[in-house]
Amino acid sequence: MNTRIIDTADAVVRRYKTRNPEEIISQRAIKLKDIRFCHDLLGYYTVMLNCEYIDINPNCTDAQRVSALAHELGHALFDRKHASSGQAFQDTYFYSLDNSKAERRANIFAAELLLSDDDVLKPIGYYEFNADRLKMEKNLPSHCSSAYRAMKYQELLQEFLYMHSGVITPAEIAQSNTIEKHFVDFKLNILATKGYQLPVLPELHSDFLKDSMKNCEVTMD
Repeated sequence: MNTRIIDTADAVVRRYKTRNPEEIISQRAIKLKDIRFCHDLLGYYTVMLNCEYIDINPNCTDAQRVSALAHELGHALFDRKHASSGQAFQDTYFYSLDNSKAERRANIFAAELLLSDDDVLKPIGYYEFNADRLKMEKNLPSHCSSAYRAMKYQELLQEFLYMHSGVITPAEIAQSNTIEKHFVDFKLNILATKGYQLPVLPELHSDFLKDSMKNCEVTMD
């Protein structure tokens, strides 16, 4: 995973002192408008006459809106040059995000922007799990094989999940933060890249915007 994307998101949070993408968009003087004529479009970013625009479907849920704004802000930061050449970054219900480097980059940025590390680590019980892991490693034989170490790690993981069956799920983390679940999954990937050994693994699907838009209550004018 490209750590430059993560570093950029963290720098944006420090600079603007918020994780709210709409506030950041406003401070960057990006024009935010509603999509009026294409009801299958979740959002898009483009540049016209040197002015930046982000358009969002007004029928989105709150979670969809926040997630889409963060995603489009990622395009604004990484893809302005391409947008200035006349290309609009459009995210529709049929678009497969993982097939595009630019889309995946925008998703990683959005996940890091929307969620601090502790927004995910604390609810999934990472700190308790890590304490158990360190205790286990301290008690391992000094010359144990990697296979034995892996087996003991899996035993620890299974025991932790059994003893902590009430640990909050990624879907619940998303709900409590009013964002789409898939960005929690991206954040879990980011945390793994940072070196955290997690008791919960992400589930990433290439067509998550398609699944998201299925639940968007679209009204026709």
